[in-house]
Amino acid sequence: MSDTAAQQAKQAGRSAAQKADAPWIKPLGQIGVAAIGVVYLLLAWIAVQVAFGGSDKSADNSGALKEIAEKPFGKVLLAVMVVGLFFFAIWQWIEAAIGYRSKDGNERIFKRISAAAKGIFGAALGVQALKLVLGGGNKSSSQKQADWTGKLLDLPAGRVLVVLVGLAVVGFAGYLVYKGVKKKFMDKLEGGADPKVIKLGQVGWIARGVAFGVLGILVMIAGFREQPEKARGLDAALKALAAQPFGKWILVAVAFGLASYGVFQLVTARSRREA
Repeated sequence: MSDTAAQQAKQAGRSAAQKADAPWIKPLGQIGVAAIGVVYLLLAWIAVQVAFGGSDKSADNSGALKEIAEKPFGKVLLAVMVVGLFFFAIWQWIEAAIGYRSKDGNERIFKRISAAAKGIFGAALGVQALKLVLGGGNKSSSQKQADWTGKLLDLPAGRVLVVLVGLAVVGFAGYLVYKGVKKKFMDKLEGGADPKVIKLGQVGWIARGVAFGVLGILVMIAGFREQPEKARGLDAALKALAAQPFGKWILVAVAFGLASYGVFQLVTARSRREA
């Protein structure tokens, strides 16, 4: 590549980066961060009710969104969340394409892949919320997960694929716990945070790790036994915790952690440099 072409490429990259930092993108994306916090708070509330046998809602994202939809002005709040979640997804996809230019090598690649995944999560959550605003329904995560697990099991080497997916989820769970213990989430914030807020973040990330760890184990069991109904999503993972000895109190502790994560998202939404 000639020097002129290289300079043009760098200039294009700088121009794209400036567009990614446009003042209207990140603030709207931060509404999405706050929206995710609301979802986690409601998920924690549903989990507490599950622990004591008093909820007919799915203990997952769809259940939390339905909880909002049923409240007075719930659909108005959902509509605001839809806008925020879609802009959150756009923000993350821009970061995945051209962001993290200050990072080097593998760290930049990891950050961009992570941003792409967060964008998919935000968009999926936004679509779920939009369906409820428009009066439609949503399958629970349990139903969806059982469906795709069944499709994977039908493939050649399907059992191996499902077990590998379960292992990946367990690995992700371990990463969440690591981030919580080591406070690795602090690089998401501009200017640090109050020690109490940091504690909320630690408890929240560890609780998410526990929940996803149980989910990963359920997926692995589904693969080993060739029973897709065993892979029933976050709802089943939390209910599996409740079914263990002292499970009611374990689930209450996890619910407290999920609520802590929700509060952390809400409190730090305006100071986020990344999701």
